[in-house]
Amino acid sequence: MPKNPQHQNPQPGRDLQQAHPVLPGQRREPQAPQPPRQHPQRYAEARAHRVLDRAADAVWREVRDFPALAAWHPGIASSTAHPDDPRLRDLVTTDGLRLTEALHAVDDTLMTLEYGFVAHPFPLTDYRARLEVRAEGDTRSSVIWTATFRPADGDGDGAALAAQFEEGVFAVGLEALGTRGRS
Repeated sequence: MPKNPQHQNPQPGRDLQQAHPVLPGQRREPQAPQPPRQHPQRYAEARAHRVLDRAADAVWREVRDFPALAAWHPGIASSTAHPDDPRLRDLVTTDGLRLTEALHAVDDTLMTLEYGFVAHPFPLTDYRARLEVRAEGDTRSSVIWTATFRPADGDGDGAALAAQFEEGVFAVGLEALGTRGRS
């Protein structure tokens, strides 16, 4: 036997007007317009992936050495462990930008490293990045470098900044990482 629509419970996510339909002979009173909902600021994402002709263990040894980014990334002029905290690295890019990054997590079994910005000149907040190395057989590996962040107010959805990270930082670094160890 069908249920009486007046006694149905509203379903989560459904508008109450939909959950309580107007029955024949009834009128629905117009409701005042609701102000637009404020959506939390969305995260932007940058991502680069490369398959390298290098064994995963060799690649991981370099990626895992958090303070030594300048040893393999051509866009980093200097990279040193912070004197007060070895989980921080101070970077200077080849065009003179100064950054401090914090190591959040390292997993040697999964070959993942996560870090974020502590001090930086970019119009963003909540930057969190991850490098992941995967074995592709004995002599090849793939590396995935991703980052999420919130663009600063007025900087739109962050797509332009994400593209700068993808092309100017991640892809360049992964290409250089792929050529290391070759004669």
